[in-house]
Amino acid sequence: MRIGFLSPLALALLASVSLPAAASSDNFCFPDWRVARSSLDRCNNLPFLSPGNDSRANLRLMLADKKGTPLTPNALDEDDLAQGFGAVPFPQYRLALASNGETEPDSDDSPTAELDTLLEPLGIKREDYKTAGEGFVSGEGSRCRSNDDSSATAFIRQVAKADMPQAERELLAKARLQLLTTCDWDGPVVADPQQIQSTDGQLFRTYLQAAADFYSGRFAEAERGFSAAGSATSPWLKETARYMVARNALNQAQANTYDEYGVPDLERVDKTALATAEQGFDGYLKTYPQGEYSVSARGLLRRVYWLGFDSEKLAAAFTWALTEASDAQRNVSVDELVEEADLKLLMSSGDTVNTPMIQLVSDLMVMRGGEQPALTRADLEKQKSAFASDPALYDYLLAVCALFVEQQPDAALKQLPQSVPASLNYFAFSQQTLRALAMEAKQDWKGAEALWLQLLPLAKLPLQRDQLELALAMNYERSGQLAKVFAADSPISANQVRYILLRNVAGPELLRQQIAQARDPLERETAQFVLLYKNLLRGQFESFADDLKQLPVPASEDKLGTSLGYVYGGNQTLRLFQWNGDKAESGYVCPSIAQTAEALQADAKNSQGLNCIGEFILRNSLDGMPLEQARAAGSLGSTASDFKGETFSRLDGYRQVIGDAKAPKNDKAYALFRAINCYAPAGYNSCGGKDVEPAVRKAWFRQLKSGFADTQWGKSAQYYW
Repeated sequence: MRIGFLSPLALALLASVSLPAAASSDNFCFPDWRVARSSLDRCNNLPFLSPGNDSRANLRLMLADKKGTPLTPNALDEDDLAQGFGAVPFPQYRLALASNGETEPDSDDSPTAELDTLLEPLGIKREDYKTAGEGFVSGEGSRCRSNDDSSATAFIRQVAKADMPQAERELLAKARLQLLTTCDWDGPVVADPQQIQSTDGQLFRTYLQAAADFYSGRFAEAERGFSAAGSATSPWLKETARYMVARNALNQAQANTYDEYGVPDLERVDKTALATAEQGFDGYLKTYPQGEYSVSARGLLRRVYWLGFDSEKLAAAFTWALTEASDAQRNVSVDELVEEADLKLLMSSGDTVNTPMIQLVSDLMVMRGGEQPALTRADLEKQKSAFASDPALYDYLLAVCALFVEQQPDAALKQLPQSVPASLNYFAFSQQTLRALAMEAKQDWKGAEALWLQLLPLAKLPLQRDQLELALAMNYERSGQLAKVFAADSPISANQVRYILLRNVAGPELLRQQIAQARDPLERETAQFVLLYKNLLRGQFESFADDLKQLPVPASEDKLGTSLGYVYGGNQTLRLFQWNGDKAESGYVCPSIAQTAEALQADAKNSQGLNCIGEFILRNSLDGMPLEQARAAGSLGSTASDFKGETFSRLDGYRQVIGDAKAPKNDKAYALFRAINCYAPAGYNSCGGKDVEPAVRKAWFRQLKSGFADTQWGKSAQYYW
């Protein structure tokens, strides 16, 4: 199981939002190889703006065109490869920005190191005070998270510079350190006011008492204290107190919003306090646009807008933070902002906003349909003014609606550019992708093929060429031109794409061609395995014998694994076709698989041959192997195979032997035994073929226990299922 990326901030936000998640952890991801998708699949995103993409992926594509946040997908790891993924489609977690690898700051530069330096002249040891905030997990939301060494250092740094006696400095420093140990200050005051007589000392004590009230949840008392401290002559105290007045109001606004499980009821927000918080942060930023808390204030304003259902301001705030702000101006990473925007805006607001980037991503989500009707053209027409600053985005949405919602490809084409630009950012790439998909929806395979090929040399950005190779391969498959995928001059080099088509669609001649000319050894061996397997299991025994001659002795032991469609552990090698039979675990003796095929070529009803091809399947764990699993309609490799014949199933083979009056006693007894055990132990058929009712299995059991009671299988059988 692979857990997709979910930032610590997003985990905290998930706990605070009581709406269905639009994007959540991507558990059990497996690839579904297709380009056109209108329903959500978080595990299978593509690098064009699509209703089927995770909303976070669409937002990241939009941001990549803003030049500030290039798309840098993480390399495929072992889990991705084990699940059968290639470069595209991709799970959302592959877009998570990789860690910059920075370590914790050197101890000499850490807040604790500076704090120790400040405390040394006062004769105080930091190690005597344990920080309560150490108990929080990364990303856990709490006002007490700011009660840490950094905030204590800032306070004591200013106390050290203030005009007050040394004794007052010591008293205030100790009181601030004592505050670190708890988020619930039980005492009436943090320091004895009778012992602090200087003007600066009294103001710093007032601020510290307000901070204790704030962390304890006594917001009315905290507001009075911070307001009083705002009259200080100390620039730091004046600025910090003003910021804390707004922050205190925000905490007061949401004080009764969350239930015992951390789920908010936004109707319970204190609107008056929330308005005070917004005014306070706006006032702070106007006075201190580059202030010490300006980054935090802008981040907290997003929370104000969310609590106040102000989608317009929230969208504008996210757009600024994502597209205009520098890293230093953001209070969280770009990944965390994307998560936050998804959870707090995209999934929770149906309002139209005048920020085209956000509105486009939101509209693509709604076009998926699902429990609610998909976005209609009439809905989009009401939004036209919201895209006044970027009409191309609006035209794109109309085209998406026409193609995916209305199924009108001609209407979609009218909304899209009629020529290919000189270069492709992700939006231009999306336009051209949609254009080619509309052509294919009209069965204009040649037109779409020409466009896919025209786009290939222009695909310079990450994942673009990977998508084009997938799209072109699907075009060739569905237009009956599969050989073009494997031509010497084919532009399609994506291994997984080629493997899927070889194992699911390719016929004998194409497989033989790739055995002879494939440059990739794994592709060559995959083609050989598929050819031998399908010859054998589809009854082409003469061809099997001829093709088996091309297999070296001994055959390669290289594991083919995912090239055959296995995920997480399943595997086969070409040695499979040199199986010697030997004595089976149950006592039934079989010759080699080559001899078994020869016997069945001579007589398709040969009872030992039918049983032994069943043994070959059973002992090599071939029941339900990926080569026999149907592909989802519309995905790569889902068209009819060029291989003729039906796949052999063990149960059908056993039933032929059971019904053959001329079958030798041992062969029939073993067929009965094995047919009964196809349903062991849970009553479900594990052997393929047409199911039989329990009454039939009961009759087989009686036949085995009566007519064949003297055989080892008649003696050993105890149940039927």
